[in-house]
Amino acid sequence: MNIYEKIFARLEELHMSQIELSRRTGIATSTISDWRKKKINPQADKLVSICKALDMSLVDLLCDEKVVEQSIETDFVSDGQHIIELFMDSDLETKRRLLRYFELIEICREINQENELENIKRNVSVIQDADGNNIVMINDIAFKGKRSVEWSDVEKYLRQYVGDIYRIAETEDIIYIGTDLPDEYSGSNYTKHIKGTIAKAKANAAQAIPEMIEIATSKTFEDNKKNKHSRHAKNGWYRYDTRFALPVYDENGDVERYNVFSARILIRHASSGKMYLYDVLKIKKETSKSCQE
Repeated sequence: MNIYEKIFARLEELHMSQIELSRRTGIATSTISDWRKKKINPQADKLVSICKALDMSLVDLLCDEKVVEQSIETDFVSDGQHIIELFMDSDLETKRRLLRYFELIEICREINQENELENIKRNVSVIQDADGNNIVMINDIAFKGKRSVEWSDVEKYLRQYVGDIYRIAETEDIIYIGTDLPDEYSGSNYTKHIKGTIAKAKANAAQAIPEMIEIATSKTFEDNKKNKHSRHAKNGWYRYDTRFALPVYDENGDVERYNVFSARILIRHASSGKMYLYDVLKIKKETSKSCQE
């Protein structure tokens, strides 16, 4: 089956119109119609957006089922060498197309990975401790690196919050999530220097950004002292206290208890007058205040 045939078969399977495919991909409806009329395949640079719109992998679109099944049994070392030999023997135009397809496969892999991260279900709640203070309960461990945290995954996960707006209950301050948060949260100097339990705590706290903002207390202010922040934090910096808890599992995988952490939320006050979440700092485990649900 040709690529264009697979596309139209998938459209029928999803009960999706050509107009809807055009809306999702930005490809003109006349171009989509021409694929079937003229029996031609889409251009290579359109394949990723088509796959995303039709919720199918690049492999499914480009390969026959028999080829996919056979690839499972492939000796990847010898097969890889064979691909290299074929590439070296190809003409310049074929090499260019092959390289573009390899790039598309990598892009598709990254898109699939981002979708998986975005699909992590937030299992978060807010409770009060014995003193009546709020704690954000994070009931799942999303980032489970055995040795170190994959901060690139945390950065991708945080992108879902960009554009959101939250309110701190105690002060009624409105906090915006800007495009700088994912990079700063996952790559700040503070993040680079934390390890072990604290690093994993910060990574998993990403799941509870909305609630950690909402329960924040003890607002403090300081002037901006760095030229590099003269625009993004022209009106200074605010800090708030917040708390969250993460589960500790026993050897059977059951929740044994929750460890409570305190942290400081750093907010930049931009020249626009808006307040933006910038980072979460000074995370400390409250060893004497582990809790159970």
